[in-house]
Amino acid sequence: MNWLILVGIAALAALLLFVRSSSRSSEKARKSAYRREDFLFSSEERVFFFALKQAVGDDYEIFGKIPVIELISQRDEGASDGARKAFEQVGDRCFDFVLCGKTDLSVACALELYEHSVSGKRTAATPADPLRAVCDAAGLPLVRIEAGPFYDAMEIKQNIASAVRKEPLYLVESDGRKEPRISSIEDIEFDP
Repeated sequence: MNWLILVGIAALAALLLFVRSSSRSSEKARKSAYRREDFLFSSEERVFFFALKQAVGDDYEIFGKIPVIELISQRDEGASDGARKAFEQVGDRCFDFVLCGKTDLSVACALELYEHSVSGKRTAATPADPLRAVCDAAGLPLVRIEAGPFYDAMEIKQNIASAVRKEPLYLVESDGRKEPRISSIEDIEFDP
């Protein structure tokens, strides 16, 4: 009888160990289903970030990995099928970096890094890329910089400056062009 009790206790202990180990393995499986990223940017993007930070200095705030749909939205009315299709193609993409004004965080421009393929053709910055067309239509300056191991801060600064340069504003008056008038000839002074 003692022998039967000992076998029963041993079987119960084995069953408890089996249940406990299976719960630990399922807990490990749940933990291993996800992995935390150590860095927000890849090593290439970090190199560019520091060059960008040097280029813009204190002029702009730099944000990274901003979804296109956070900066550009589609108008409900008047959008053609081609415009809708182009937006659908880029809606799930992210801008690598976005520059915003320091005081009000207004969006100045978006930046995208692109790589050349082995054949020398651009992989992400082709003329047919719909992102350029969508950004142009929305009035968002898009600066594309070729990815590489080194970046020239002055070149980046010049690219950004030319992209965010605003054209002069011409005010058109409803009555046409206004010419200055001289009400009295006595009011005119001439320099010798």
